[in-house]
Parts: sequence; C-alpha cells; structure tokens
Amino acid sequence: MRVEIKIDPNIGEPTIVIHAPKITPEVMMWVDMFEGIEDKSSLLIARSHDKLFVLEPEQIEIVRTEGGDIKLYNREAQEYMLTKPLHEIHGRLGSGFVRISKSAIVNVSRVDHLSNSFNGTMYIVMKNGVSDYISRKYLGDFKKRFGL
Repeated sequence: MRVEIKIDPNIGEPTIVIHAPKITPEVMMWVDMFEGIEDKSSLLIARSHDKLFVLEPEQIEIVRTEGGDIKLYNREAQEYMLTKPLHEIHGRLGSGFVRISKSAIVNVSRVDHLSNSFNGTMYIVMKNGVSDYISRKYLGDFKKRFGL
C-alpha cells in the first residue's frame, strides 16, 4: 500500500480518499478505522454493488441479519451490506429504532402495519414493503413503545 499526503491551504477539513480496484476486507478495515476518528453521530457507511454509501437514519427502514450478513434496507427497499455487528449499529442509530428480534432492528417511524402471527409473535411490514417477525422476547418493549 502507498500513502500520499497533499497539503492544500484551501481545504477546510482534512479528507481521506481510498483508491482501490475493488472493495476488499482490507479496504473495509481502513474505512472502519477512519470512521472512528471523528464522531459522525448516527451516520452509517454501507456497501452496495462495490460502492460505499453514507446513510442517515431517516433513510433506513430495517437492519437485520440474513445468512450471517448484516443487511440494511432503505426507503426504496434497496439492499446494503454493513460490516459492524447489529448491537453496535443499534447503538449508533438512536432512539428512533427499536429491536424486534435477536436479528432485526426497525425504524419506528417507518412501520406501515402490524398483524398477529403464530406462537404469540407479530408480523411487521415496513413502508418499503420489507417485512419481518417481532419475536415474543421483544414484543413487550415494542408494544410499550407504540402504546399498545
């Protein structure tokens, strides 16, 4: 790897640019490292089609574990991949998000509708059409959040 520093007095804020032929675990490691340098509050960096995107919480509908991967779905139901564990993502997203199962977090302002399901669970459908189950373990907190 090569490191290059350019000094420009006209730049107001230091910027880090990574040039790489493709996204690799090493590139993601550097992104994660530089992400922690400055508090970016609740912004998330997610990957889709070998590109990195900066997403704000308002754009996010649901984050969940699927087959060992952490996937995020935005308002248009576009799928993104995340590298951080679900509990860390939940901590960064703040109070507008609630855990609905061991493997999923939803944006409470983007819930479309709920329906009863089997075994005491509930089925949740987001405004983008993505759906999941609210497990019994998290159902009490979810209902309390919505005043049910």
